[in-house]
Amino acid sequence: MIKKSKKIAIISSSPLMMMLALCLIKKGNDVNVYEFSKTKAGAWAWFQDYFEKYNLYISKYSNAIVPLNKKEENFIAKMNKSLVKNYKIKVSKTNKKIITNYSFKKKFIYNFSNFYKFALKKIKIKKIFIFKIESTFNKKIKLNNEFLYDEVYLPSYTGVKTIKVPQRKPFNPPYTQITSEHISIIANKFKLKKFYYSDFFNESFDRVKIDKVKNFYTLTARLSHKMKGTKISTIKKRYLSNFVEKKDIINVKLSKFRNFYRNKKQLIMLKKALSKTNIKYVDTTQFVCGFYFLRKILTNNKIN
Repeated sequence: MIKKSKKIAIISSSPLMMMLALCLIKKGNDVNVYEFSKTKAGAWAWFQDYFEKYNLYISKYSNAIVPLNKKEENFIAKMNKSLVKNYKIKVSKTNKKIITNYSFKKKFIYNFSNFYKFALKKIKIKKIFIFKIESTFNKKIKLNNEFLYDEVYLPSYTGVKTIKVPQRKPFNPPYTQITSEHISIIANKFKLKKFYYSDFFNESFDRVKIDKVKNFYTLTARLSHKMKGTKISTIKKRYLSNFVEKKDIINVKLSKFRNFYRNKKQLIMLKKALSKTNIKYVDTTQFVCGFYFLRKILTNNKIN
């Protein structure tokens, strides 16, 4: 029996949600991705001007793919195999320092450049902010009172303001809107040796990451709470010497990212509100747990 094609909406263009879109498209569904930000890939976005200049995906924000517990650590090998085979993501072993709360042995660096190149050719992305999702009595899902779908996939951190389901009270998902600030440095080299990533670098910066990109290096770091609002001129004058010599700097930029954060209790409330509906919750709190959450879909599809 041939399965009927579904019309599906995916909220967010993060790598995980783009992978989900590719899999659902591969199954013959009509899929639209909604991303309100000017840049695609959400917290994994890149600098468009650098891409135009260098034809390289240089990250605006700091992200690393690391396991948070033993279950995720044991899953890494299977995840990596799928990332390479199905999504054209380059995965490399590394002995460089990766500092997180959970200590693990096998460490990897991930390059999404090829994934973005082919995924963005296949995925339809609409620049519309989704503020309302309503499940109707005929099992259709309506977005913003006008766009009709058979299924909708919703990530952990989204700014949806209202969810309506028949015979239930309207649900207004609670969240805290957070704007994080990140510094990005392109340089010939950095002071930090054999270093890749740290969740907690010092009292001024966390999520510090260094990547090698062709013949130069990039460093991204998130400003700590006390550093938020600091002018880029001040950062250049007082803090960059922690990372790099002035003579080696090619360029420095400051970027901001808006996020609709939910704590554990709020995420449980969101999942409960979506239970037994065609609005599917996707755990995107962290990449490995998100891939594990979607593993039955993401590891069993071949993307040509």
